[in-house]
Amino acid sequence: MGKRPSIYVAGILDTKGQEIRYLAERVKAAGGEPTILELSVGREVGWADISISQVLGEIGRTKEEIFALDRGKASDIIVEAASKLVARLLREGRLDGMIAYGGSMGASIATRIMQTLPIGVPKFMLTTMASGDVSPYVGTKDLCLMYPIAEAGLNKVTRRILNNAAGAIVGMANAPETGAVGEKPLIGCMMFGVTTPCVLRASKYFEDRGYDVMINHAVGSGGRSMEELIRDGYIVGILDITTHEIGDLLLGGVLSAGPDRLTAAGEKGIPQVVAPGGLDLINFGPKDTVPERLLKETDRPGRGLYVHNPMVTCIGVSTGEAYRIGEHIAEKLNRAKGPTVLCVPMRGWGACDLPAPNKDLGWAGPGPGPVWAEDPDHPGWSLRSGYFVSALRKVIDRDKPNLDVIIVDRHLNEPEFADLMAELLEEMLNGKWKKGSHQDLPYVIPF
Repeated sequence: MGKRPSIYVAGILDTKGQEIRYLAERVKAAGGEPTILELSVGREVGWADISISQVLGEIGRTKEEIFALDRGKASDIIVEAASKLVARLLREGRLDGMIAYGGSMGASIATRIMQTLPIGVPKFMLTTMASGDVSPYVGTKDLCLMYPIAEAGLNKVTRRILNNAAGAIVGMANAPETGAVGEKPLIGCMMFGVTTPCVLRASKYFEDRGYDVMINHAVGSGGRSMEELIRDGYIVGILDITTHEIGDLLLGGVLSAGPDRLTAAGEKGIPQVVAPGGLDLINFGPKDTVPERLLKETDRPGRGLYVHNPMVTCIGVSTGEAYRIGEHIAEKLNRAKGPTVLCVPMRGWGACDLPAPNKDLGWAGPGPGPVWAEDPDHPGWSLRSGYFVSALRKVIDRDKPNLDVIIVDRHLNEPEFADLMAELLEEMLNGKWKKGSHQDLPYVIPF
């Protein structure tokens, strides 16, 4: 066995001191080298390996000024200082993992610090908050949460739990290196259930050509993670097939990825091929969480209701909303610095957006997909697609040499559409793409 991994054991020591001290002992017993990191917001305990005074010294603050503030403001400053500290320790090769124990305040402070550590650095949080909505604590990082049963106290139950957690963080820090086998260029890809056939075909195209593909679930956190991975330099190109998180942002759905979705690739200048996958749906929780005004509109074209399961209910995107989404996407893509193509499938944007059952495209029936509405002027085309394209024609910058729009007489989940997106991205990655590529296909309509 090599050197003992350096594990930072963190928490609010003036209220959880005995538990954190015990956790550090168990880290040592498990083969780690523990350092107790104080995150106290009320008073300094005086026995930490790294005191709150030392933490605050990273940003030139003192414990006296912090303890005079309310706990919320104090915690923000502690997070800022401790994040700077752990970043330095990591750079110096002195941090192999971080574990913390706490209630809601301790978890809020410790996990915000852990979220600043890179993907792959072991991060472990013991908190009773792990049995509720954990999205604020996990964010977009590979952070492990464990429910410790009790809020505080050492006894035969909690000692066993803390001992297990200590073994886990030391084991994670001692994990064998994966080696160079995984060092293939990485393609980003966004997927939702309704876009699965397209995503699987396009991702296989790249796997067959020596790439790895990162397929994120477009549920809000997935889109935020993808934007972060792009900014951190992991992704060489993105198949942004599934962009419905943008619709949820604009229309009040529950799976928004925030305002930065569809910006990182453009800012970094990496190749991106984009489609409106899943943008036929606004996503909500159980049916009783859908706004009443939307339920009253379900008789309108394309506005249908789709109960996916007891916890997920979808409402169709209206034509006006499709136009608004088109404006928003065009504005974002206009700012892109790298090669960018938006491919628009006119025959539907997902499995719920089909005129008739088709298992290969994702809809088993009976009848048409629940949010399908046909364009009376173009039989077989989705009504919302026309409105979306109208917005693109108005807003997209046609003079940008690195930006193209391809209108495709296909459904998103048809093989030709997946192949088109994959071929375009491959051309970009090989430095061979030029605006106008693939516009000569028989199922491409002039933009």
